[in-house]
Amino acid sequence: MLICGIDEARRGPVLGLMVMCGAMIEESDMPKLIKLKPKDSKLLKKEEREEIYPKLLSVLKYYKVIIMQPKEIDKAVHGHDGLNLNKLEAHKQAEILNEFNPDKAIIDCPSNNISSYKIYLKKLLKNKTVELILEHNAERYPLVAAASIIAKVTGDREIEATKKELRIDFGSGYMSDPKTVEFLKNNFENYPELFRKSWFPYKELVSKKFQKNLSDFSSFLKEEQKHKSHTIEDLRKLEEFGFHFEKPKSEHELAIMKGTCTVILYKNGKLLIQGNEDAKKNVMKMLDFS
Repeated sequence: MLICGIDEARRGPVLGLMVMCGAMIEESDMPKLIKLKPKDSKLLKKEEREEIYPKLLSVLKYYKVIIMQPKEIDKAVHGHDGLNLNKLEAHKQAEILNEFNPDKAIIDCPSNNISSYKIYLKKLLKNKTVELILEHNAERYPLVAAASIIAKVTGDREIEATKKELRIDFGSGYMSDPKTVEFLKNNFENYPELFRKSWFPYKELVSKKFQKNLSDFSSFLKEEQKHKSHTIEDLRKLEEFGFHFEKPKSEHELAIMKGTCTVILYKNGKLLIQGNEDAKKNVMKMLDFS
């Protein structure tokens, strides 16, 4: 009998990849694996994981590692192709099982609703007869623990390689790490490809920057309005919020900007804002209309 254990590593960090591993073994070789006493990777020190890693590979029949970069994770979190993070994991698990075609699979389930997740996963499998065992904390099974360790070692090595490439020690990638917190705060715009933009810490920094730009822009306009009417230079600030210029349509118009709504600047310095009420209110707030 062929048995496959599947687990992931680095599901939670704001920075870097997530790794999934499928580890397959002949049932007759299971005593060799048990003798190595693999544990959940989170219960082992880095040195212990590195030591047992090659020993695990030597007793497995096959193993497969799948790496998910931040961009793919963000797309799933944002619902691209009807996915979410759990469904993304299910698709990666199915990829492993469809390649290995084991008789039995033991999987650490990411979803609180195990029965629903199992139904979703089974629909993705070519072989519907695979015996599926899905549990929380499935690392108590030696084969799942082995997959956990392989995934963790792979992820850690990738992170270390990125640090060397950048020549920056940004820590583990988790928000519990002060080095990561500092790196995120100072570099969320410098290295956008490294971060999971759908994670709250990243979104909060972007939101704070937007609010600061909005506040600075409103203050600027308020000061300008004390001694002159609006100009094209005033409107140019709206480009920071996704607006773009279009060609004026009449001799009375000086400039037109399109974005969430339409902003028309007339040659007399007056502005007209057109669009749905919510969009108009947001732009009026940005322009500090009275």
